[in-house]
Amino acid sequence: SRRRHTRLQGDWSSDVCSSDLYQKMFDVFVTQLVTPDILIYLHAPVNKLQRNIKKRNRKFEQAIPDDYLFRIQETYTSYIKQHSIKTIYIDATNADFIYNESHLKVITDALDKDLEQGQHYFSLP
Repeated sequence: SRRRHTRLQGDWSSDVCSSDLYQKMFDVFVTQLVTPDILIYLHAPVNKLQRNIKKRNRKFEQAIPDDYLFRIQETYTSYIKQHSIKTIYIDATNADFIYNESHLKVITDALDKDLEQGQHYFSLP
């Protein structure tokens, strides 16, 4: 089909068919999902995500447009705000979980806290 053909060529533009399919799949799966006790959301600006994509150098990711990544972020943010899930929100703009152990420690320390429901914001040192 045309949709598959454009996807193979790296067309990440909005696609009504894929959006409808996603919604149908979501509606089926959501009833079977268990709400997590806690959610860890690592947020980074789109330009940082694009730098990571370039660095990772996976051919199929190179054509992902900024708007697509921004829409994903908006969807996550909206979901978090609409549900009463305990969320650890980390500004990962300058995150380096491989070479800076203190960044990972922020997350493990947050997990050790007795946090209330809702969003809890943490910054990396």
